[in-house]
Amino acid sequence: MSKSLKAIYKDLLNNNNLHDNIPKALQTAVDKYYTYAIVRLALFYYTYYEMYCDEKGNWSDNLHEYIGSINGLISEGILQAKGNEDIEKLIRQIDDIRKNVSAEMEILTLYVDLFKIYEYALNRIEYRFKKTDHIEDDEEFARMVLRYIFDSEDNVIVNDRIQDIIGQLPIRITRKKYFDYLRSGFNMLAGASTDVWKTLLYIIRSSADLDIKQDTKDAYPMLWDKKEKLENLDYKEITKDEYEAAALVIQEAAEYLQIETTAFYGLAEIVNEVYTLLLCIPYMKSEEMVNSEQRDAAFHILRSINEAFLEEKQDDLPSEILNKFEVLEGVQEYMEHELIRLEDVLYHIDEQHKSLISSLETEKMLQALLQCKVLHSGSLFADMDDLDSDSSPDSEGLSREVEKLIKELDDKFQRSDRMIIRAIMANTIDKIPVFFDTHTEIMEYVLYALNRCTDIPEKYASIEIIKSFMEQ
Repeated sequence: MSKSLKAIYKDLLNNNNLHDNIPKALQTAVDKYYTYAIVRLALFYYTYYEMYCDEKGNWSDNLHEYIGSINGLISEGILQAKGNEDIEKLIRQIDDIRKNVSAEMEILTLYVDLFKIYEYALNRIEYRFKKTDHIEDDEEFARMVLRYIFDSEDNVIVNDRIQDIIGQLPIRITRKKYFDYLRSGFNMLAGASTDVWKTLLYIIRSSADLDIKQDTKDAYPMLWDKKEKLENLDYKEITKDEYEAAALVIQEAAEYLQIETTAFYGLAEIVNEVYTLLLCIPYMKSEEMVNSEQRDAAFHILRSINEAFLEEKQDDLPSEILNKFEVLEGVQEYMEHELIRLEDVLYHIDEQHKSLISSLETEKMLQALLQCKVLHSGSLFADMDDLDSDSSPDSEGLSREVEKLIKELDDKFQRSDRMIIRAIMANTIDKIPVFFDTHTEIMEYVLYALNRCTDIPEKYASIEIIKSFMEQ
């Protein structure tokens, strides 16, 4: 943290000269968020343009439409000076774009999870049509798995490995036991914020294919057709030809989704930086708008790329752009460190001095900065309308949501192929918090899954996949 900001923060904590120090702190925050966003936007925009030139022919029409809108906003809102009324209009536009991009990513995520379910099922069938080597002894393999899991003193790594293994073992637990595991996983979130358990609920629903609706079909008809082909298969009686055709369907879907999700993710990064800049511009003082060397470099990069986008240039960008990146080297990392401490300042002001903020008529400024904080919270798609996500859910409300989830899962299982049921269980059970208390419980779970699986091709496939994890 810079010396001036440290001094301001110290005075705020001691309630010294608040009428001067709160506006100073907010103005400092505006300047730093603006600098951080303009540098990041230059970096992201350049990278995205290179990806656009290479892959735009494979992108959806919706994606091209959003790119056109963003290019227009950068040209009109960032590269040209605008009055506050115009900026407010542009903020509404970028907010709409962000919501739409987020909705597109949700649909793509649903499809990714959907095809993971069918990929799991097909992987367990693969060795019906291939020769297998000697299969591992259950106890020997279980001990090997246990050594792999605990071959680290980092609890995060250990938990990740447990979840990876659970997600690939043969599923032979009853529905009742599976639902008990879900309840236990959610119960472990007692005391966590509402945002945390809502996120897990969303992940489980998506991973279980519970939210596929008409808009999902309309957004990507080609993917929907592939989904229906896989849905109509009889996985118990599947032939080799049907298996190979289904495997090709999944491969094609995976390749398309990789391209589309990567492009939308990169676009979301750009959207958040443009949003941040538009939030800050109304509060930038004229002397602060005098560009530093870093801002000059960032604007040069943005103008060059924006021009290339708008004029549909396919030539290499001017070589001087690369020289401008040298000016930006290290700025992002420095600003990240500054913003970590600055967010503590904003939190303190918001929590301790709301009445004074009102009397100073800086509520909108603080609100804009808190939105900037959300935009750089670590989640590209964090909800801008929910700035207070730290509250804890009531236990009864959480219990109702979990039971509703379980009811929907049970209904889905009633009409699904057995292999798909197992795939859904596997694709969700590895998302919940680890529910084992001891090494022995893990060993018993692994052994139970292996012992109870009498389908040799499925068992062999599971072991081979787990081995590939352990060999990485």
